[in-house]
Amino acid sequence: MTIRTLVPLVAGRESRPATSPFSIIDELNCYFDSAAEPNNVQLEAWLPGHLSPDRLRAATAAVLAGVPAARARRAAGPWWRAGYCWEVPPQADFDAVSVTAWRTDTELEAARARFLAVAPDLDRSPPFRLLLAQGPQWDSVILNAHHAAFDGRSCQLLLRLIADQYGGRQPREVPGRDDSSVSLTSSAPPAGSGPSPRPRALPVRRAARIASAHKDARAARDAPGYAFSLLEWPDVPAAPESGSGPRVTVNDLLIAALIQAIARWNTPRRQPPAPVRISMPIDTRPPGQAVQLGNLSRLCTVTVDPHHVADPAAAVAGQTRAAKAAPGPLASPVLMMLARTRLPARLKRGLIRLGLHTVGTIGCDSSLLSNLGNVTDPPAFGVLTPMRMWFSPSAHMPLGLSVGAITVGGRLQLCFRYRTALLDAAAGQEFTAEYAAALSSLSAPPSLSAPPSLSAPSALSTPSAQSALSGPAGGEAGR
Repeated sequence: MTIRTLVPLVAGRESRPATSPFSIIDELNCYFDSAAEPNNVQLEAWLPGHLSPDRLRAATAAVLAGVPAARARRAAGPWWRAGYCWEVPPQADFDAVSVTAWRTDTELEAARARFLAVAPDLDRSPPFRLLLAQGPQWDSVILNAHHAAFDGRSCQLLLRLIADQYGGRQPREVPGRDDSSVSLTSSAPPAGSGPSPRPRALPVRRAARIASAHKDARAARDAPGYAFSLLEWPDVPAAPESGSGPRVTVNDLLIAALIQAIARWNTPRRQPPAPVRISMPIDTRPPGQAVQLGNLSRLCTVTVDPHHVADPAAAVAGQTRAAKAAPGPLASPVLMMLARTRLPARLKRGLIRLGLHTVGTIGCDSSLLSNLGNVTDPPAFGVLTPMRMWFSPSAHMPLGLSVGAITVGGRLQLCFRYRTALLDAAAGQEFTAEYAAALSSLSAPPSLSAPPSLSAPSALSTPSAQSALSGPAGGEAGR
C-alpha cells in the first residue's frame, strides 16, 4: 500500500474520502492477520533518557495531520465485497500513543509482548500504534504497524518523521506534500485484477520445519501470540574473504546463519534432513522514491540444503544476487491466484488461513529474515539518539519464527520473533544462542573482543548511557 498525496473529500450528499483498492499484497496481509497471529511490524528504539508523553503525542498528531498516508484506513463495505479499499479520513479516528512504565527487564519484555499481541485495527485510523515505555533511567519507543499498511522501510520513515517533529526539526523526508490531487498507488496490482503474468514454480521438495520445543507440548499447541528474543552483536559480522564466487554480503551471511541454525536445531530433535528455505523481502521502491509509505516489498526464497553444501554463505550469495537483479513474483502463486478471485473477501480469508494450517506445511518456507541494513541516520528525539534499535516482522505458522536485523552505531541488533505455539521462552533463548553460534562460525574473526550477547535492558546501565542521562538537557528531550 502506497499513498503518495493528500486525498480530498468527494463532493456529494455525504462527503466521503476517495478510495483506492488494496493491492494483492495488502489483501494477503489482511488475511494473514488473526487474534492468535497478529500481522504487524515492530520497530523499537531505546533512548538514553526520558521523553515527554505530551510532546510525543503532539509530534505524532502533527505527522498524522501532515502526512495523509500515515492515517489511511480500510474503507467500509458490504460483507460480500471481493476486496478491500483504502481511504484517508480528514483526521485520525483516535490517539495512537499510549504510555506505560517499567522497572525491570521482565516488565519491559511483558509490555512489549502485550503491546504487539494485537495488530492495529485497519478499520480505524491510523493503522499504527506507538507505545512509550518509560523505565527508571531510559525509555523505549515501540512502533506497532499493521503489515498491510507498512513494511520495515515505511516504519523507519514514520518513526523518523515523528522524531523530527518531536525535536522541532523540519522533516527531512515528507511523503505526500501535494494538497490538490489524489493518488493511492501500490507496487502490486489490485486484488481481483486477473491472472499473474509471472507465476513462480512451486517447491519440488518439502522444506525443513523448525522443530517445536515446549515443556508442555499439549498446552502449547494452541498458544496464541508471539514472544521475542534480542541478540546484540559486538560489531557488524563479515564473511571471510574468498577468491572466487559472488561477494558475500552481511545479509547473505545472516541468511546462511539462519539456515545453519535451523539444521543444527533440528538434528538432535530427530527432524529428517531437508532443504531449508528462507523468505527474504526485497524493496520494490523505484529509485528516487524511497520516501513512499506502504508495503512495497516482494518476497523471494533462498533454498540451501545445509547437509550437502560446503559453503552455505556462498550458495546464498549466488541466489540473492540473482533475485535482486531480476523482477519476480510478489508472493506465492497459489495465494495470489486465490486473492485475485471474485469470491467474497471473508471467504477468501477463511480459505487461505485453512490452507496455511493444513497443506501450508508442504509449500511454506522454513523461516523469514528481513534486514533493514545500516541505519546511518537513526530517529533522534531532540538530543536523544537511539542506543539500540530492534525490528521484527510477523511469522505466522507454519513458519513460526522470523528474524529482523538492523545495524545502528556500528552494531548489529537481531530480534527473533517466534510463535509461542512453536517455542517456549527457554527454547526461544536456546534457538537464539544456536543462531549466534552459527553466525560466529561463518563470520570472519570479529574486530571487537566482546562476544555477542542476548540483550537485556539492564545491560544498558553503562557509563556511556549514564553520561547521556546527565547531559545538558537533564537526560530528557525537553520534557
